[in-house]
Amino acid sequence: MKQKSLGKTFLWLFLALPILGFSQGTVSGNITDSNYGDPLAGVNVVVKGTSQGAISDFDGNYSISVANFPATLVFSSLGYETKEVTVEGPTTLNVSLGESATGLDEVVVTGLGTSIKRSNLANAVATVSNEELVGTTAQTTLDGALYGKLTGVNITSSSGAPGGGFALRLRGISSINGNNQPLYIVDGVYVNNAEIPSGLRFASGANRGNEENSANRIADLDPNDIQNIEVLKGASAAAIYGTRANAGVVIITTKRGSQGKTEVKFSQDTGFNTIINKLGLRPWTAQSVEDTFGAAEVDLYNQAIASGGLFDYEDIIYGETGLITDTRISASGGDEKTKFYVGASYRDEEGIIKNTGFNRFSLRANVDHTISNTFSFSASSNYVRSSSSRSFTGNENEGGLSYGYTLAFTRPWINLFPDDTGAYPDNPNYSGNPIFVRDQAVNEDKNNRFIQGIKLTTNLLNTGDDAVKLIFNGGADFLANETFVYVPETHQAQRGNQNGFIGVGKNNFTNFNYQGIAVWNRNAMGGDLALTSQAGISYLEQQADLIFNQSTQLIPGQTNLSQGSAQAITQTTSTVKEFGYFAQVEGNYQDQLIGTVGYRFDKSTLNGDPNKFYGFPKASLAVNLHNFDFWSDGVFQRLKIRAAYGETGSSGAFGSAFTGLNQVSVGGIGGSSISALKGDPDIEPETSSEFEVGFDAGLFNKVNLEVSYYNRVVSDLLLSRVLPTSTGFGSETTNLADLKNEGVEVGITVNPVQNENFFWSSNINWWFNRSEITRLDVPAFPQPGAGFGLGLGTFYIEEGQPVTQLAGNVDGVPTQIGNVEPDFQMGFFNNFTIAKQFDVSFLLQWKKGGDNLNLSRLLTDLGGTTPDLDTPEGIARNASPIAAVRFVEPAGYLRLREAAVYYRLPSSALAFFGDAVTGIKLGVSGRNIFTITDYSSYDPETSTNGGAGLSSGIEVTPFPSTKQFYFHLNVNF
Repeated sequence: MKQKSLGKTFLWLFLALPILGFSQGTVSGNITDSNYGDPLAGVNVVVKGTSQGAISDFDGNYSISVANFPATLVFSSLGYETKEVTVEGPTTLNVSLGESATGLDEVVVTGLGTSIKRSNLANAVATVSNEELVGTTAQTTLDGALYGKLTGVNITSSSGAPGGGFALRLRGISSINGNNQPLYIVDGVYVNNAEIPSGLRFASGANRGNEENSANRIADLDPNDIQNIEVLKGASAAAIYGTRANAGVVIITTKRGSQGKTEVKFSQDTGFNTIINKLGLRPWTAQSVEDTFGAAEVDLYNQAIASGGLFDYEDIIYGETGLITDTRISASGGDEKTKFYVGASYRDEEGIIKNTGFNRFSLRANVDHTISNTFSFSASSNYVRSSSSRSFTGNENEGGLSYGYTLAFTRPWINLFPDDTGAYPDNPNYSGNPIFVRDQAVNEDKNNRFIQGIKLTTNLLNTGDDAVKLIFNGGADFLANETFVYVPETHQAQRGNQNGFIGVGKNNFTNFNYQGIAVWNRNAMGGDLALTSQAGISYLEQQADLIFNQSTQLIPGQTNLSQGSAQAITQTTSTVKEFGYFAQVEGNYQDQLIGTVGYRFDKSTLNGDPNKFYGFPKASLAVNLHNFDFWSDGVFQRLKIRAAYGETGSSGAFGSAFTGLNQVSVGGIGGSSISALKGDPDIEPETSSEFEVGFDAGLFNKVNLEVSYYNRVVSDLLLSRVLPTSTGFGSETTNLADLKNEGVEVGITVNPVQNENFFWSSNINWWFNRSEITRLDVPAFPQPGAGFGLGLGTFYIEEGQPVTQLAGNVDGVPTQIGNVEPDFQMGFFNNFTIAKQFDVSFLLQWKKGGDNLNLSRLLTDLGGTTPDLDTPEGIARNASPIAAVRFVEPAGYLRLREAAVYYRLPSSALAFFGDAVTGIKLGVSGRNIFTITDYSSYDPETSTNGGAGLSSGIEVTPFPSTKQFYFHLNVNF
């Protein structure tokens, strides 16, 4: 009741406040590049000390209303130095901006209602612009587009299927059983990034839902709609977001309109994708066939050779060339009162397996309106319809569906194609025919999604030294997901068992959140000290309704649930509510000393006591030494030292705090039984506390260096433990362990050459992370769902060891046999502009060290189909016992992640179109172009357990990753 009353109080404040009137005038003009004289679009123009602002249009023109003169206008744009100009009255003011090698004038979010220049930031907050995200090559999903572009971020593809599937880890592992994916916020809306299983495990025999090769739903967001991404990697930066921020926060701002001429943009990307790496056929001979399978198999081999050769089923299944098209159109513009951006896009991507693919249709409308000098309003609307067909890959147990399993045991002299009547032969060596599965079985999903964000700002007071505003923002995310799995009754493994399988999922998710924030800006000490204070409330509610219908014993040829004689239905509903208070004060003394202190209190229905508030403090200090009087320029033009501390939390999974009831039927009478999983009414959230120190430096007027060290302790980790049978329960989830992550991040930006005809910029990101279990209140154990036991290899939770260690039995003793954590990672990006017309860029990514457990090789060794079994290495491996240590491989790599060449038509060529066309750009690009690695399988980036929990580094027959190549056409009107 209290939180509802507070929310109503804030709402009435906004509605009841009178509109304040001020006399005003207009300042307008043109903004250009000081080096080349070219007009600059998208420059922010703000009246200092107020929220009144404007943005320059495509031709560099701007116009801004000023309430009181004299006033100071602040001109800022990413990549350019900020300029402040004082105006005495309405006038025409033309401004030129010089390029900046550092990006220090970029504005970074530091609170729910405030921001700060990067030059004054005390945390290592990473930012990615639209150009960095999608400017080189086309991207399917935004998380997959972040590879190599941020320090401290480990990204692993959990599936190569169209539509993605990625595990994103910020500064290491945040939880063993809980959430490891960051919180995504899009235009103020907390969006759903669920990984929704389709239920195919009930046909394939996979162990759990995270083995079903599902995508995470951030794939619904079109990366081309994004203007900017800020990544709060650690607790010191993310503390203001409280109990949702333990794994970090990704803040996404989508494109918005600017004042001036309406611009229409059209883009067309057309390309294709192919498999990155094929394993190839074992070089069979009659002798190797006899040695492997016996003399009886040689006749079949010889018949195939005489009939035209062997069947390369790997190429037949994974060898398709998938066509990709991505079409986008947008319009943006506005005046000093109203600005708008509307856009539509459609992406259609075929997979490297026949009948697989992903498509996404997206509509976006963003509107910003200044009602008066007191009120302004913003709305962000996005409708998405997406669908994918991901077929059957990954782990299974005799289901005869996963291609990797069937290929491992399929002999290339056996013809598995249908005969003239359309009948598919059985696979004599495994429980499924991969050609039948590809052509007849179905695994697909459809998603309808609507994301609505809204923001209302009220400027209560502006006296010059004091400015007070109230901000109400929030929104909703509605997701309707449908899954469909169909395995015909004629499938080899289905006959005599399920006799056909249909699984239909209807899953509905509703997230909505709001914040009410009061912000007070105060200029003290004659303007030497700038204080920014904020306080407010936050509310989040998540509702889920998951229904899965299953039907087996199908009538032949039927795909309707009602046409099976054995039916089952399950439904899971949940509602989670979280409420919090927060407050923060920032002080800036002459851009020399910048300090921040803040605190957040959160409560959640996921905790044992839903009414108990947990506190999350933050504090930081940045010292710009170059702004002190004693500083003199030398090698270092700029030097900032910084330190920060913060805490964040993560509550347990739904149901951890209570004991559930299971439905039973005894003698036809329905009832309930107590679940074997005991709830813990004292369960508390996992908590991260992080200390970060670092420095930023500018050298030689060309180099920007950023170095950070962090130490992050995750306390009260939630683990499941077995209970004595005398309790009547099997297990419970409670707080039992602590974990530490520490690491170093280095970012270097250099502009080696800058002149009229040649511009070269270069960026290096280098980082590493180390983890350790520092407390464990139960004996060391193999983590359930993160491996296949000590016999074949698993993640092993052990005090004093990395949380990322792989272990297996060695002489009967659990022993570390590998570690999925890399020694370090590095991204190396270069961009060249030649003669103002050509843009050439490339991104190299280097992952040094780290291990994978390659259990795909176990299967091909068992099936006798591994390509190297006739080599000395393969013979020795095949002769060794089947044990985990046999399948651990180095997983480091060097990959050309992105590369592109673009050509901008000169103005003289555009004259043919008159005034209709203002710019045309053509280009070719590629993604995952080549990979250098010692890893023996399809891709060293792998995860059989999806994106949740401890997932990366274990391979079981994945959907192979792809490389993509594109032709681009961009036209501006």
